[in-house]
Amino acid sequence: MKTDKLSVEKNFELISQVITQARNRFEENGFIYLFWGLLNALTSLGQFILLQKEYYAISWYPYLLMPIGGVFTIFYFRKKKGKRQGNQIAKIVSYGWLFLAINMFVVAFVFFPTLKENLIPVTLILLSVGIFISAIAIKSRLLLFSGILINLSAFICFSIKWIYQPLLMSIISIVAVAIPGIILMIQHKKKQNV
Repeated sequence: MKTDKLSVEKNFELISQVITQARNRFEENGFIYLFWGLLNALTSLGQFILLQKEYYAISWYPYLLMPIGGVFTIFYFRKKKGKRQGNQIAKIVSYGWLFLAINMFVVAFVFFPTLKENLIPVTLILLSVGIFISAIAIKSRLLLFSGILINLSAFICFSIKWIYQPLLMSIISIVAVAIPGIILMIQHKKKQNV
């Protein structure tokens, strides 16, 4: 009977350690949230400006920076992989983000003619799912609220004129992705100094 109780306690302790390791990994990688938040804000704002100048045919050109950001992210995580051993939760979240990123690229670059003015809302919904999953995995209220905010903004996008959707996406990228990235980086640095 005592052995069973000790095994249960050890299992809970092990689970807690895995979650803490995953949380630390993603807090350290708050840089990636900052990077993608700023990149998405920049590209969306670029599209908004081009739409306001009535360059409709080339308004999507700023998004060509996204695949470059994807390549940067791959190299960034490969470099970090050598420094840190991953755990199962971190792997699940990482592969989940990879799957979502591939889907966002396919939706944006292949299905744009089909989705038209619904492209940004659909992209925001996919982004909110990734943020929400990360929030649950690392038990982050900050990311949880960010995921909910992104999701709500996606539904708002469905009801606003399509030429203003990139502006909303730019604002949401800063508020719900870049700023949480900065906060996660600060939290991690504070933990390192403690």
